[in-house]
Amino acid sequence: MDATTDLAEQNARAALHRNDPRSGLLDPLSAASSITPVFGSCGFWVVMALLLFTASPCLANGGILNFSISDEVSDAPLISRCELWRPDRQRGNDEPGSRKTLMPVRKTVPAGLGFVIDRSSELALPDGNYQFRLIRGPEYRIISGSFTLEKTSLDDHHVGLPRMVDMFSEGWVSGDAYVPASDYSWPLRMASEDLHLIATDQDIPARAIPGRDPKESVDFEPAWTQFDASIGDGLVVYGKPELEPGLLPVERILKAKETPGVKVAIENPFAWPLPVWLATESVDGHFVLGDWIRLDKDVMRVRDGRPTQALIKGDAFAVGRWAETIYHHMLECGLTIPPLAGSGDDSGKSPIGYNRIYATVPMSDAYGDQAVESPRAPTSSEEWWRTVWSGHSVATNGPCLRVSLGDKLPGHTFHASTGEVLQLRPELRLAVRDPVEYLDVIHNGKIFYSAKLDEFAKAGGVIPLMNIKESGWVMIRVVTGYEGHFRAAMSAPWYVVFDGQPRVNQQSVDFFQLWLKEYEARLRKMPDDEIARHVPHVQRARKFWNSRATYARP
Repeated sequence: MDATTDLAEQNARAALHRNDPRSGLLDPLSAASSITPVFGSCGFWVVMALLLFTASPCLANGGILNFSISDEVSDAPLISRCELWRPDRQRGNDEPGSRKTLMPVRKTVPAGLGFVIDRSSELALPDGNYQFRLIRGPEYRIISGSFTLEKTSLDDHHVGLPRMVDMFSEGWVSGDAYVPASDYSWPLRMASEDLHLIATDQDIPARAIPGRDPKESVDFEPAWTQFDASIGDGLVVYGKPELEPGLLPVERILKAKETPGVKVAIENPFAWPLPVWLATESVDGHFVLGDWIRLDKDVMRVRDGRPTQALIKGDAFAVGRWAETIYHHMLECGLTIPPLAGSGDDSGKSPIGYNRIYATVPMSDAYGDQAVESPRAPTSSEEWWRTVWSGHSVATNGPCLRVSLGDKLPGHTFHASTGEVLQLRPELRLAVRDPVEYLDVIHNGKIFYSAKLDEFAKAGGVIPLMNIKESGWVMIRVVTGYEGHFRAAMSAPWYVVFDGQPRVNQQSVDFFQLWLKEYEARLRKMPDDEIARHVPHVQRARKFWNSRATYARP
């Protein structure tokens, strides 16, 4: 039985969870406003296929199901994550989105939530009723089904997975900016999530893949694995520089940047020393989606960092919005730090690549702001990272978003002089499984345009021109109506610079100065000899934020 949820019904349901502030810097708890994006088409998919079958009698002590998967169109064998549970063994309700007690399956590779079906798998299970879901990253539809195994039964079943969008063929390549080390096959797990790059901290010899010849490689390209990302104290250092033990996190940043080619990213955006880290002017990236957004549990509070009043209310969306708000304040202070997304160091059982970043290489048909940029897939991990550090990317944990502004891809900087007016049109294409709550174009921390998906479609997928007369930044985001947590996609920013001066907003400078003041109050509780180590870094941070304040605008 196929069921496709009605678009109007989905958006009406999503609207019940929405507030709609129309001005001011976006609040972490405020849902959003209304925007409209242009360019091409918008794909909206919520599909569930219910597959019912009963195995035929054959074996003793339960039954065996030979389960195989292929691409619905090409019929090429696929590797996919599978979640399997017994409906009669579940606690609580059976509403959509409720967590199931999943079954491990012998002779398979664990995939966080569920296990990997390597093209085909022989599932030896006790007799009874089962339900399953096949999930292969965000670019495929989710297939749900059920089956019954009787004692001494044996059966074969095949599922064709339908693809909604092929981001790679359109020039957007997925990656997880940090995953914890594992001894399970990276290529197999990456293939099961349609994920093309991972970064982790060590190369642990992988266990053998059940049912696969050790000499047989996983047919999934590219599958770039990077083992030089070290994580600790809310920072990820890429490049494995020689760092002596016992350094303060801020000292790790400064010392790491002495090594050519090393990059440093903020993995914990809530960390108390954040204003001190930013003041080093040595941060290369910032996680906007990380281990505070997980599939295996609800994260309702900030771990190891500065909370916000909104988190006290126990809103499942609050932590995700708080992270987004912090990043917007960074941009409002004139900081041009690109976004990152990844599993993080406390991802639990969330599948790899749930939080991911899509990177693309801009290809121009000419030079200057008149050129039209088109996306091209990076051809190596080195090129992928260069693209990410340049901000040519989209971060997501669900929607597959492709965007441009004024025919330029994210990360582009527009230059102009006083008296000029830049007319730029936002454009997007979207494929998504969840109901969409709203599409937003954000300009300098405020909503320029917002729309529900049906409103966007009725407008012909066209967003009004932006008339920009001052320095600032623009982002495009899509927020879904998923009820478990903040599920969204957001572009990296485009920057606009008039007369060579970036935008600096006094409200956002105040935001980080207050944060720094609260951090100093915490440091004063430490022993004097420990405080002394922090003093020069705090003094530098005071000077940095005071300097920003001198040329900030209200």
